[in-house]
Amino acid sequence: MKAVIVGGGILGTALAYRLTTEGVDVELFEAGRLGGATSAVGAGWLNSGGKEPFEYHILNVHGMAEYATLAREFGHAPWYHASGNLKWTTSDKADEIRAHAERLRSWGYPVELLSPKRVNEIEPCLRVPDDVTQVAHYPWEGLADLTQLIGALAQRASANGAEIHTNTRVASLVTEGDQVTGVTLADGTTVSADVVAMCTGRWSDEVARTAGVDLPMAPSLGFNIYTGPAPVVLTSMVHTPDVNFRPDGSGRVMARTKEFDDAVPIDGAVDPIPDVGKEILARAVKYLPGLEGVPIEGARVAYRSIPGDDRPVVGQVPGRPGLYLLVTHSGGTMGPLLGRLAALDIAHGERDTRLARFGPGRIVKV
Repeated sequence: MKAVIVGGGILGTALAYRLTTEGVDVELFEAGRLGGATSAVGAGWLNSGGKEPFEYHILNVHGMAEYATLAREFGHAPWYHASGNLKWTTSDKADEIRAHAERLRSWGYPVELLSPKRVNEIEPCLRVPDDVTQVAHYPWEGLADLTQLIGALAQRASANGAEIHTNTRVASLVTEGDQVTGVTLADGTTVSADVVAMCTGRWSDEVARTAGVDLPMAPSLGFNIYTGPAPVVLTSMVHTPDVNFRPDGSGRVMARTKEFDDAVPIDGAVDPIPDVGKEILARAVKYLPGLEGVPIEGARVAYRSIPGDDRPVVGQVPGRPGLYLLVTHSGGTMGPLLGRLAALDIAHGERDTRLARFGPGRIVKV
């Protein structure tokens, strides 16, 4: 079997690796650099604390667990950090934190309500406001350095025989009748395949349309800033009422807030850095005083890949044999898991029951 994968982010490279372990011939095409779009800008926060309904929650929980499985398989996993997540809110909304914790616990998802003193034992450089009495700690959650993982997956896929092409844009899907039989590249070259797997993120609707498939998408912007190296030690993802931040390697910190996501409507690196970037840093300094005086090294904007109903789309497209969709908002959390489940589906027709509610038939039109 020959599979063409369109897209070289976390989903595309995870699928490429897993397909090669199942004996499938793989050729992957990425329009830019591997992991250069949304995967490069996403927080890499591995979580299921706010995912509903229950079936979606469980899929994310298993996605988190897949990272530990992959880390054991690879032996060396510098891209995986089982470091937890800390969250607090304003004093008038403390009941919401407790209610949310109870709901997750009823689903078997551990949440601890910690005192600020205990939080400072976990994160000594973190300053919790005086009016906060409890901080929610999600010990199962963690962080992934997605671009580093993408490199590891691509290397293993290539070692297994996959052909990986960067800076090679797929212009359209090729069809013969209803069957998708390959892709046409921007230079006019046609590449044939038994199955084409689309891992094209927020561009998925555009690519699918070339095969007469209507895939509703609802992408949203995400704006992040990245500090220079700072004299702080931080291991956890941290959510506060007005800013969220995480360690970003070599003493750097990535910070963002939903409030300013739409402030810079472009895709890619932002230069010069807008004033909202300075405001995000100022908010982070309140909780990480060690960031005081540290410059902003860069800022990036990405369009999140969100299907129209905010649920994953994974599977063969009804009415378009040969076309497999792999589209989701939670690519960071679920990428390695979905890559493995999709590989088994494509290579052997083994459809995992966890994907039952997330097939393309519920949302696409042909």
